[in-house]
Amino acid sequence: MAIECKYEPGQLVEIRIDGVRYVGLVLSASRATHRGKPPMLKVEWVGDPPRDYPVEYVTEQGLKLVK
Repeated sequence: MAIECKYEPGQLVEIRIDGVRYVGLVLSASRATHRGKPPMLKVEWVGDPPRDYPVEYVTEQGLKLVK
């Protein structure tokens, strides 16, 4: 049984890295491809991205839904 992603395209998510808040828009979500692997999200970062990529694939780990 594949692990489903808890976020859906169109939702805003946030992550805090070293006390800095980053917000991104979920563009797509995919199931875990193998046992032991987490689901992947394609996220477009709003403002300054945490790395040099404005759009990247990330895992759900550490992400929270923006309310």
